[in-house]
Amino acid sequence: MDVSAGSTARSRAITALILGYFVVLAYATITNDPLAATVVELGFGIIAIAVGAMLYDRSEGPRSVLTVGAGCLIAGGVLAFVAVFTKSITVDTLSSLLVFAGVGCYVYAVWIAN
Repeated sequence: MDVSAGSTARSRAITALILGYFVVLAYATITNDPLAATVVELGFGIIAIAVGAMLYDRSEGPRSVLTVGAGCLIAGGVLAFVAVFTKSITVDTLSSLLVFAGVGCYVYAVWIAN
C-alpha cells in the first residue's frame, strides 16, 4: 500500500467517524438519551484528535498555520474527554473554542494557499 492509499483510508475513516457522529447526535437529540449524549461528546473528542493528527501530517513545518491548527484540534479533543469526565462547563467551552480555532486555522491555510 502506498502513501496516498493510506491517506485515502484515513480520510475515509475520519469521514465515517463524522457521519457516525451526526447519526448519534440526531439520535441523542431526538430521544434525549444521556448515554448517547455522552457518546456524542466522546466522539467529538475522537474526531478532533483524528483531524488534528491528519493536519499535522500535512503541515509544512513547526511554525505553519496547519501545525497551529493541528495543535488546537488535538488539545480541544483531549479537553473534550476531560470535560466528559469532570462535567466542567468551563473545560467543555474551552474545548469547543480550541476546536473552532483549529478549524479556523485550517480554513485560513487553505485560503492563503489559493
